[in-house]
Amino acid sequence: MLLALAAFALAQSPLVVTTTPVAFPGSPWVDAAPADGTPDGWAVSAEQGGVSVVVEKGGAARFKWSGGTRASVCSQPVAVPAGQTVRLRSRVRGSATLTDVTALHLHLAGSTGQHHVARRRFDTGAFDWEAVDITATAPAGTDQAYACLEVQMLGADQAGSLELDPLQLELVRAESRLSRLPVRRILLLSIEAFRWDHVRANGYARSTTPNLDQLMAEGVSFDRHYAPAPYTHPSLASLVTGQLPTTLGFVDNIPSLGRSVPTLAELLGQAGYVTAAFNVQYVLSNRYGLNRGFHYYRNHPNDTGADVLGDEMIPFLQAHNDDNLFLWAHYFDPHGPYRPPTRYRTLFAGDPLWNADTMQVQRGVAAEGAPTVPKYIFDNGKTERRHYVASYDGDIAFTDAQLGRLMSFVRASNADDTLVIVTADHGESMTDHDRYFCHGSLYDHDLHVPMVVWGPGLVQGGVRTAAISSHVDVVPTVLDYAGVGSLPGFAGVDLRPHLVGGPAPERPHVVSVVGRAENLRYALNTPEGTKVLTDAAGRLIEAFDVLRDPGELTPLSDKKPARAIAKVFAATIKPPPKVKRQKLDDEDTERLRALGYLD
Repeated sequence: MLLALAAFALAQSPLVVTTTPVAFPGSPWVDAAPADGTPDGWAVSAEQGGVSVVVEKGGAARFKWSGGTRASVCSQPVAVPAGQTVRLRSRVRGSATLTDVTALHLHLAGSTGQHHVARRRFDTGAFDWEAVDITATAPAGTDQAYACLEVQMLGADQAGSLELDPLQLELVRAESRLSRLPVRRILLLSIEAFRWDHVRANGYARSTTPNLDQLMAEGVSFDRHYAPAPYTHPSLASLVTGQLPTTLGFVDNIPSLGRSVPTLAELLGQAGYVTAAFNVQYVLSNRYGLNRGFHYYRNHPNDTGADVLGDEMIPFLQAHNDDNLFLWAHYFDPHGPYRPPTRYRTLFAGDPLWNADTMQVQRGVAAEGAPTVPKYIFDNGKTERRHYVASYDGDIAFTDAQLGRLMSFVRASNADDTLVIVTADHGESMTDHDRYFCHGSLYDHDLHVPMVVWGPGLVQGGVRTAAISSHVDVVPTVLDYAGVGSLPGFAGVDLRPHLVGGPAPERPHVVSVVGRAENLRYALNTPEGTKVLTDAAGRLIEAFDVLRDPGELTPLSDKKPARAIAKVFAATIKPPPKVKRQKLDDEDTERLRALGYLD
């Protein structure tokens, strides 16, 4: 419904999308390889177990494999140019015996080896035909693409099978130059693990954010903006759908976004914008569904530096300077492990904060949430808290420098027709509340994040607002600026009237959530500063006054008002929809463990 309304918003869309089919040489399924996905010329091959492939007339294929199989069946490569978006489409149907991991991979490679792998996981068990759509923009050095079907049957006593429609490979190009939309460029910039109180303009003692501070001086800064979840995937899913994590059906990093929920990229594409994303985060890959609706999609491995995103985004913006464009970039650097580039590594060593901090910390065995340094954060035997805090701040400063680099280009190229939103997926604990260098709680150090909206002539200049806000407000706000108008069904509110000088939107609270479906916990931040923690039954867990006690060190002694807030909220709680939790394969486990999400 939302997609249809967005399409109706403009009678003539300026968006032109050109697709060029690319034919596989002969049947796609003529080459196979071990599970590393490298074609090796075998008709059928297996690292362990075996896969049989029956290719029908027209290119449809039926795959069967024995118990314990770990293998890939791959296509011959086809030529693709660097910088072009490659789209792999098909349909898949699963059998009742499909009990473990299967995935379709799109590989982008060149003479120097593998450059990118985009993949789409399939649900386990029997399922009817469902569409498969994998999109990736080929990086520099790419000259070929190929497809692989990966099988990881973790149970040695079980076999499996599935059917796959003929593969369709195409090159995608989008332009939006026929007419100008209300705002020509919209940039959504999100930063990993970025605390509100580590911004210099918010009172932090270190000069971590001179470029963000400048944006705050020129735009509107929200002093009480909250992430809807303290984890990346549910938080960013809310950011680009306008829905709460509980509505989406997940509050952690494992499930994928359901296809029934439109993304901001889909809605803006329908409204006439070229849509592009340049992201660093495993949970933003095709595997997790937040790529939907993008004409250009670059997803980099974890720990890719913010400078690499700038190296790609600025030429892209130059090439699309005449387009109506929506671009989303997600910077990874402040996420652990904290390893800023060399010049930022000791940037804050020896300053007053450094000298005042004598706390010692020790390495632990858990991924996160304990009063020890998570094992993936621990750095070369360092046991001083100040080392980790200064390194984290160095990562923030490096990201801020790259933000400044991007904004220098924006200011020099029609800045008066550009809307920029900067925020973060969640915060980071440092050692607050005995949580060392991690996130995942309902405390403000994990939920309270920056949000700055900048746009000459589009928003007020130099305004700080105490209005409470949430990621779910971003989609309705952007759609208003894009000329789509007010659409129903979002969890958030349109902030545009407030951004141009109107009153703050009236709302009783903004909601954040953490936990599993059977044990959800909520944080309600109210305009008055009361923060209420409640369980799914509406029972009060704790309450704070975050305006007087920003560190949440002293719970409120008078809990009657907080109980009343929790009771009213409890009447609105609906059980989250059930989302099938897929099994994790080796790559999932490795990548999520590297992020600290698994022990």
